[in-house]
Amino acid sequence: MKRITLVVGLVMTLLVVPFALAQSEPPRIGAGDKLGITLVGDKELSGQYTVDDTGYIKMPLLGSIRVVGETEEGLAKRLTEMLKKYYVDPVVTVVILERFPRYVTVTGAVRKGGKVPLRENMPTRLIEVIQAAEPEQNADLARIKLTRKQPSPTEMTLDLDRFIKFGDPAANVEIMPDDVILVPAKQMMTVFVTGAVARPGALTLQEGSTFREAILQSGGLQPNADSLRITIRHQGQTEEIPVNYNDAMSQDPAKQVVLRNGDRILVPTVQEAVTVAVYGGVNRAGPVPLVGRMRLSEAIGAAGGFNPYARKWDIKILRAVPGSNKRQTIKVNFAEIEEGKAEDPYLEPNDQIVVAERPRDQFTIGTALSMLSAIASLAWLLRRR
Repeated sequence: MKRITLVVGLVMTLLVVPFALAQSEPPRIGAGDKLGITLVGDKELSGQYTVDDTGYIKMPLLGSIRVVGETEEGLAKRLTEMLKKYYVDPVVTVVILERFPRYVTVTGAVRKGGKVPLRENMPTRLIEVIQAAEPEQNADLARIKLTRKQPSPTEMTLDLDRFIKFGDPAANVEIMPDDVILVPAKQMMTVFVTGAVARPGALTLQEGSTFREAILQSGGLQPNADSLRITIRHQGQTEEIPVNYNDAMSQDPAKQVVLRNGDRILVPTVQEAVTVAVYGGVNRAGPVPLVGRMRLSEAIGAAGGFNPYARKWDIKILRAVPGSNKRQTIKVNFAEIEEGKAEDPYLEPNDQIVVAERPRDQFTIGTALSMLSAIASLAWLLRRR
């Protein structure tokens, strides 16, 4: 399936190649090309010149001139400037009469490695070369290595995935003759996920994968998983490294936990009765069992829900600070949670939840006053009769 997706992606991408080519630079002169150079009014200098293997031509008056990599217009301007020493207002034209067959070399995770011909008389882009070489299923298109010999030796790493997925033209560079393209294979690794996950066992992941990717491929945590005691043990080591589950499962790249080959992730189950306490404006105040990854709304539901006096917008979670006897206060507006404007927070063992209440005396006095007012109105009506 991955191979089919890759091929479809490449084919779809080629639909935009004609537009990209229309926007690209004109063809450049390469070794072996036959050039037609004309100096108006001078038949001796005008003629056909073949670019040698080193990228040079030899001309009367000017001697050896490096022309490889030049465009027709660019070379004409350069020759014009050089001939001004010998002519008044020289007019020079350059035309590529015949192009020598051009190739690039493709190696690595491809089915048809070796020499790949370039387009004649128009630029060839990286996507076309890779498609012609037929990448393997494990080809890492995000780390293609390109070595360029002309006009000067350079090396670059290209992320062709960004062009395929997002249309980023920076990776789909123009390919020059004699370029060498290496398509590396994705480096794979094995990690083990054990304990309270849906599908425990060994996973084959791409090198550099994260804890989040491993947990998702394992089907996620089971309800009885103790997310506060998850650890990672590196291969050949005995130390258990704690994992902050909420951070590691976030989308923030800075909080991702990168795995190594042979890592073992242990997701323990809740082994002892753990509770949270709910006080204040609920119908059954007191301890509530903390089962798995329980949210605030679930704890309030287990405590019988809010009573008529609850101030839902004024809830505090008192949470123990590790290594001290102090507690931090987390303020929660439950009304915003109900409206989808705030996240329903997860609870931790021994959290204390305090739901503020309206004073009950005020409620009672208000009710009594209403009743007295109703009685007085009834008495006035009876007197009138």
